[in-house]
Amino acid sequence: MPSSHQIVDLTNILEPYVNKWVALSSDQTRVVGSGGSPKIAIEQAGHKGEKNPVIMFVPAISGPHVL
Repeated sequence: MPSSHQIVDLTNILEPYVNKWVALSSDQTRVVGSGGSPKIAIEQAGHKGEKNPVIMFVPAISGPHVL
């Protein structure tokens, strides 16, 4: 049975956003919003035309994260 999951390395993309909320494009290849709250990140994503952003907090801990 084929898996629909794939590993996406966001290390370089998320590095500037430590301790912030980010909104990723629906394909998870770029940051379309960021800020001190999920609401701010979502609003910025909406202004950029992203209808289905992936929202996450970027912790200061290094290592792999699972979304």
